[in-house]
Amino acid sequence: MAIAGACAVQSQALLLSIILALGAAVSWGVSDFVGGVTSRRLPLLWVLLFTQIVGLALVVPFAVAHGGLTLEPRTILTAMAGSLAGLVGIAGLYRAIALGVASIAAPISATGAILPVAFGLARGDPTTTLQEVGMACALLGVIVASRTGDAQAHLGPDARRGVSFALLAAAGFGGFFILLHEASTSDVLWAVSIQRATGAIAIALIVVARRPPFPITWSDAPTLLLVGSLDQAANVLYGLASTVGLVSLAAVLASLYPMVTVVLARLILNERISGVQKSGVAIALTGVALVAGR
Repeated sequence: MAIAGACAVQSQALLLSIILALGAAVSWGVSDFVGGVTSRRLPLLWVLLFTQIVGLALVVPFAVAHGGLTLEPRTILTAMAGSLAGLVGIAGLYRAIALGVASIAAPISATGAILPVAFGLARGDPTTTLQEVGMACALLGVIVASRTGDAQAHLGPDARRGVSFALLAAAGFGGFFILLHEASTSDVLWAVSIQRATGAIAIALIVVARRPPFPITWSDAPTLLLVGSLDQAANVLYGLASTVGLVSLAAVLASLYPMVTVVLARLILNERISGVQKSGVAIALTGVALVAGR
């Protein structure tokens, strides 16, 4: 009976982790699409600064209500490092989307999930063969979906530059997944608060140093509020998913956010998606089903 009860608890934790990670993927997918498109007409630094401030303003009250800050210095430093890695990732992705095609840049950036998967497996995260196949399918699907083709030929050199920034984003996101998980094991809300505060301060310092033009108007406020809110919600959801369940599974599922971005790019921007890219999306979704079918 004790063994059966433990298995039931473990299964419930796995299901909750899957739901939270997929919620993070949806939130990140919408946020990245809207943020990337917004960066085509507004300076990237201002977009990043406003969205960081919005996220900070949203999460700090919940962290304060949750309880006092009792994190160890190592956890604080880990959260700060995760913030910097995340900034590299989001800046690279926004720039890649602004230069090229959202349906290509987002899937490439998601290959950063390989890093936390390797991290989780190296430290012994327990997985079934079916889940390992599912993770491989999800990552393979993201890579296939990122392939450029005739549908993006009109972009010329910008497409290649966009791919370079997307690869930079992948490295940043991979580090972010690992570091945020490590910081979240103590307290998710405070870890995310420190992560967001670090990002806001870092971007503010860059803005002060570079002094980019300020073309933002009140009409841009709803968009920036949406981007910041969804990005922060995704951070919290992923932090919870990676601590409730396995960091390797949570990272793979959360990294499916490009699928949302691809769909939005097709519906809203009318970006053409090749047959190969559609196959990549299908492979990734198959991987999700296998991961969830433990």
